[in-house]
Amino acid sequence: MNAPSRYSLSFSFVLCSLCLSGSSEGQSQNKLNDIRGNLRLEVITVPDKIAVAFERLNPRALLYLPVKTLNEKKPLVIFLHGSGGSKRTLERARWTGDVKRFAKPGQPITSILVPQSEGHWDPASLNKMLDHVLKTNPSIDPNRIYCVGYSMGGKGTWEWAMHSPERFAAIIPKGFIPDLSRIEGMIQLPIWAMVGTNDSKPRVEGIIAMQRALKDLGSTDIKTTFFEGANHGTAPGEVKKLDGVYAWLFSHSRSK
Repeated sequence: MNAPSRYSLSFSFVLCSLCLSGSSEGQSQNKLNDIRGNLRLEVITVPDKIAVAFERLNPRALLYLPVKTLNEKKPLVIFLHGSGGSKRTLERARWTGDVKRFAKPGQPITSILVPQSEGHWDPASLNKMLDHVLKTNPSIDPNRIYCVGYSMGGKGTWEWAMHSPERFAAIIPKGFIPDLSRIEGMIQLPIWAMVGTNDSKPRVEGIIAMQRALKDLGSTDIKTTFFEGANHGTAPGEVKKLDGVYAWLFSHSRSK
């Protein structure tokens, strides 16, 4: 067999270089696709030794971290999805509108956690995931953790805060039926609840009763917004029209 000529060797070298270059370029592009504005997406996986105790909570979650920051620690906003989020893959949940708004110029610099549950949210499981996120991301300020959710996510936000009110600087639960059995620990927690006036009677009346009960216990930072004529399906669109929601959220800190 004849030895390969220097021309064929040169051609092979060039071809190999092009392949490697294309591969590197592709990897770089994939990395760039996970950055929008000042947010960088990481898909995190909670270790098995922690996740083994999870109930319905996916050990994988979406964590968005600021690309450029100052030296001080940053707040963390946690978005809990509704029942529809249980049915889609985690990949399809990337860069939702709630997240993309913080990638735009002029928006507050924050970290964002988007977990996924196969059913109703379990506060104990969420606490374990949050502990892991805080341990592995020291840039997050534990005194400025906020939770926001609608429908099943609103119920999850409320029940997590009722279970562990000391974890949060403020919460925004929306379109949910509040459990009032253990609200004594929530008196100092800033809460902004929202619902459409044409949502189900238990949701509307439940949020009215929640506000009254907390005020009777001495709460001074409980807000409610009722979207006139909105039902359970149209209220999320009304939420987006509200001004000052995140300014209110970020104005609170457990350290104050």
